[in-house]
Amino acid sequence: MAEEPIPLREVRVRVVRPDEVPRFNALLREHHYLGFRKFCGRRLRHVAVLGERWLALLGWHAAALHCAARERWIGWHPLQRRQRLFLIVNNSRFLLLPNAAGTPHLASRVLGLSLRRSPGDWLARHGHAILLAETFVDPRHFAGTCYRAANWLEIGRTRGFGRSRGARGYVAHGHPKRVFVYPLRRDARQQLAAPYPRPEWLPWRPRMKLTPAQMLSLRDFLRRVPDPRGRRGKRYPWPALLTIVLAARVAGATTLTEISDFGRALEQSVRQDLGIPRRRRQTGRYHAPGISTLHYALKDVDEEQLEDLLAEWTRLQAPDDEPLALDGKVLRGSYDHDLDADGTVRDEAPKQQLSAVGILSGLVVGQRGFTGAKEDAEGVTLRTALKPWLHTGRCVIADALHTTHETARYIRDHGLYYLLTVKGNQPTVQAQLRDDYHWAAVAHVESGLGHGRIERRTIQVSPELDRECPWLAFPGVRFAARLVREV
Repeated sequence: MAEEPIPLREVRVRVVRPDEVPRFNALLREHHYLGFRKFCGRRLRHVAVLGERWLALLGWHAAALHCAARERWIGWHPLQRRQRLFLIVNNSRFLLLPNAAGTPHLASRVLGLSLRRSPGDWLARHGHAILLAETFVDPRHFAGTCYRAANWLEIGRTRGFGRSRGARGYVAHGHPKRVFVYPLRRDARQQLAAPYPRPEWLPWRPRMKLTPAQMLSLRDFLRRVPDPRGRRGKRYPWPALLTIVLAARVAGATTLTEISDFGRALEQSVRQDLGIPRRRRQTGRYHAPGISTLHYALKDVDEEQLEDLLAEWTRLQAPDDEPLALDGKVLRGSYDHDLDADGTVRDEAPKQQLSAVGILSGLVVGQRGFTGAKEDAEGVTLRTALKPWLHTGRCVIADALHTTHETARYIRDHGLYYLLTVKGNQPTVQAQLRDDYHWAAVAHVESGLGHGRIERRTIQVSPELDRECPWLAFPGVRFAARLVREV
């Protein structure tokens, strides 16, 4: 039985929910002629729907690093491209699903709806605006008709180069693609080529800046990291290179472009103190490392040793007795499935990171990576991460995932205190605190708007408990508090 015609005016485009990402990825792998591995950098997934029926998939991610046709059309020079590339998004995947293929004008309709939503969705997800959309169309397979119908502009062709797995740099494949762009604002081209960047375009805001004395102290710590580079071509001293990278990361830089720009913003005296040699024959100045230098220097660095040294140095900058908050998070993008060399899907556990943050200073004083089941692996990682602070009398704050007898005993037996949250993973303790305990005092009452709700929060506290509280089924409890929230 033939399916009913699709009423174009009832088609809607929305963001793919996190629980729908596996289905989205699987459909791209199955039906798109290029297949699918993962999106590059920041990404946004859209799905076109008619009610609950999926009709089309669109994938947006970070713009192509180099595109001569695009640079000529905008009027960019290399510095502008490096600083403003994040304002462009690339439509790398567009797929009409088999149940919608052949519907007249559906592709251009879906493209138009997605383009209208993209600036707002990108701002909400990644925190900055976008001005231009781009895409590449292979003329061997498509004519780009739906892009032209959706008012995209064809501005030229690529040179026929692309990245290949296992290859270094770009490889010629001999199949130039047509380049289409779509300005998301009327003056997008003029804004991108403006002589001076707008302040709100900054993709990151400095969170913390190191003083020259702190940078020199950090450099001395980093001398202990072995240099993985070869004997030839060492223009920059290894400790100075690592110091610039880590100082930029502390300041909030996240990409090699931002780290390179951070290094170029350092004063000449700071570069000299770090040990960067002067280029006497060229400019007589102390030049900061560029993006390619950073890339090839960092790809073989011993990450664990570098993380341990950075955490050791950071602990010296923080107060001696401040409480520590520990929590684990899944790294962005690690839920995306990857493909093996034979094309089979590799479904690995997502990569996760547990961080220890000083409550008073806000400094990240330790990090540990782990994989596996979150409930098991994160608890083991937390106990490992606490080793530098054993027997220091500090307070350790963690969420309900770590409210376990094993973790509580470990903290108590090693001279630390804990502040843990009781939730459903400890039903006996939760029931005892909820039903059997007589709360003695009200410590704080406040009202306000939180998470879109009007709430009244009351904190009830207990009198001091004995050293060991036998009636409470949890080791080492000496004080309890209960948060009552009325929405």
